[in-house]
Amino acid sequence: MNEPDFYTVLGVAPDAEPQVIRAAYRRAAREHHPDRGGTAERFHQIQAAWDVLGSPENRAQYDRRRRQTGSAPSAATPAPTEEGTGFTYSRSAAARGAGPRPSETRTRRRSASRSPSADQPPVYVPPLTEPEPLNLTLTSQKTHGAFESGGLFGGRTKRRQRRTSGLLEKHVLSALPAARLFNDVALDAPELDRKGQLRVPKSSDRVDHVVVCGSTLVLVSGLEVPGSTASWDGRTLRVAGRGLALPDLATAAKLLRNSLNRQLRSLGAGDGPITTDWQHILIAADGDLFHPVVEPQGAGRRGHMPLAAGRAIGHLVNVLSESEQANVVNRHLMAALRGRLAVPDDL
Repeated sequence: MNEPDFYTVLGVAPDAEPQVIRAAYRRAAREHHPDRGGTAERFHQIQAAWDVLGSPENRAQYDRRRRQTGSAPSAATPAPTEEGTGFTYSRSAAARGAGPRPSETRTRRRSASRSPSADQPPVYVPPLTEPEPLNLTLTSQKTHGAFESGGLFGGRTKRRQRRTSGLLEKHVLSALPAARLFNDVALDAPELDRKGQLRVPKSSDRVDHVVVCGSTLVLVSGLEVPGSTASWDGRTLRVAGRGLALPDLATAAKLLRNSLNRQLRSLGAGDGPITTDWQHILIAADGDLFHPVVEPQGAGRRGHMPLAAGRAIGHLVNVLSESEQANVVNRHLMAALRGRLAVPDDL
């Protein structure tokens, strides 16, 4: 395993009860907080241990990896069929005897280029010894931002956003130690208002989810679909005889990339160009991660295609893990994205 023994980090036994782990985490976090003389690296290690052991699902996945010392986390378990079960993307679906489908070809091709750095412990740039541009607690936090209230008729939208965010947290963030998720992100940089405060322009378009790993960003939208099959012609998704329009993530990705590159260069923090990708995640009503099955037609056979959650997750993990900087946590980029949140979660 390319991660520390989290039980040792917190000083508890592998069979410790949840309340024992919680108490050990609180005690260690107080003792080793940088404000009390601890090091940033040690505090982050404690936080990472709690992120894993404090969640029953994450702990179960970690225990499986721990028992299989030397095996890659991404190949530890078979794929699930429901949202409630843990999803670990396999680098080689063909090894399970599954025949290739058109919608899976791109995912498998990308998987061969996974960088070894993707499974390494995170490297922080700038290092954690520097308090700027983001404090230690926020740097360690893996999910940032919430969603504005949708009003009387916004319940369905908010449910879709939460389900998509939950899938990304559970299946993508757990697979990549350096990955971070930002929810409800403006495409434009904040500007000074009349009171001299930085605010995102009200006219700025937004994207529901941005996952970042190193200098690679993937923009994500989620769509709940009622059927088990769908067709895609490159513009419209058709499900149960209905045409469903999808947000233009290709244009959004270009706008966000250019805006972030300009912002980081203006701060003298442009260590390299940002790269972007995007993915539409289709969420089945019954929670099956591999429904709907999408059949491409015409122009839909080329380029990006909306995918059922299980296959979309595989694509996301592959894209984010390709870079040699897949284990880098870019704190300047994190700070820039936090400045664009609709609902910041200031700590």
